[in-house]
Amino acid sequence: MSGGLAPGERRALLAGPLYRILGTPVVAGLGLLNTSIIAHETGPAVFGLVALVATVALLFPFADLGIGATVLSASAQLTGPAQDSDAVNVIRRAYHVLLGVAGALVAGALVIMAFDGWALLVGFSSGPQDRWAITVAACLWAVSIPAGLGVRILIGIDRNPLATVVLMSCPAFALAVTAALAASHVSGIWYAVSALAGLVLGQLLGTVLALRISGLGTTVFGRVTSDPARARLLAGSMWLFLVGAGSAVGLQAGRVILAHLSTPEQLSQYALTAQLYAACWSVVSTAGLAYWPIFVKRRTATEETVQMWRTLTEVFGVCAFIAALGMWALGPWAAAVLSGGRIEVSSWLALAFGALLVGQAVHLPANVLLTRPDEARWQARWTLVMAALSVVVGCLVAPWGALAVVSAAVLATVVAQVIPDLAWVPRLVRRRPCGG
Repeated sequence: MSGGLAPGERRALLAGPLYRILGTPVVAGLGLLNTSIIAHETGPAVFGLVALVATVALLFPFADLGIGATVLSASAQLTGPAQDSDAVNVIRRAYHVLLGVAGALVAGALVIMAFDGWALLVGFSSGPQDRWAITVAACLWAVSIPAGLGVRILIGIDRNPLATVVLMSCPAFALAVTAALAASHVSGIWYAVSALAGLVLGQLLGTVLALRISGLGTTVFGRVTSDPARARLLAGSMWLFLVGAGSAVGLQAGRVILAHLSTPEQLSQYALTAQLYAACWSVVSTAGLAYWPIFVKRRTATEETVQMWRTLTEVFGVCAFIAALGMWALGPWAAAVLSGGRIEVSSWLALAFGALLVGQAVHLPANVLLTRPDEARWQARWTLVMAALSVVVGCLVAPWGALAVVSAAVLATVVAQVIPDLAWVPRLVRRRPCGG
């Protein structure tokens, strides 16, 4: 699987997931303590609302308009044989656009706060402090959008291990914020701020490191000096934006569906089990993202790429299956520990999230491989089908609770992502022009 890789690429592939695996107990411990504090301070009903707001970055990862993915590809072409003289301008343009997006989102959050409209959007309210706490959380999320480009740059320049450490620092920052909130005896809804504050602090650290190591420095915020960079940024991001939007809607909308069509208890069970899923997914996604720049640099080596994709798909699927069995066996116990016994999770719900992990792990290699505009367009079409299936079926089965909603997402993933990948990815790669 690592044949033909440069030493730097091999180190990025092995060290990133290794750091994530070795650091998982530490991150899990931080998450355990953080979740335990929040669950005890909020209670089962409010915990679901806090988790819904705190995971807004998961619900709307497409807010970067797919530009983060384009920046990752451009960063892989800053140096080396695949160097592109326009890559720096693409990154500059990305920062300009996403800083504007962040400003617009902050303004929108303030407008919603002025009209006290958060309860309508999230599904229910915990009290008068919601309008202030959720607005602060929304503003932090807005800042995280341009701040997240730093991690993308690190991955693109084969610094995946460092990017992994940066991401793993976010829970530590979040725990510090949670401890400060607990010491201040704030209303329960304010705990929705801690995860997003930790995310922003970690991402800002990643941005400083990325700009220094890559040599981009503060010039990345300067004027774009190439007109083609503007067109390239938009051409490369539109379809990837739709991929991100569809994935978020299809895989993360379960929280919103349960908030509107089920009970706070079901939402809390979903939110708590989703954290166990996220711990496993973080390891798989770290390994998968490390292959993004490798696939970009080998766009002309079609047969090597197809073989690499097949091997990755098999390996990721087997690893995810083992993790799914662990979630099924240990999920209820872990949920009880995390919540102090206040939130009960069934083994069937844990198994459903495990099945979702397997489906997404099998799809991940195709997701990081098909990044050319025409290939991303193909991805976007199937991702939107997946999202539609997940939401429609999820809404229909929501009265049966969290298990039914997660099962709808599993069905949509298999039908609209896993099966199309296995059937069409090789032929899509072999259609690539000789110039990559």
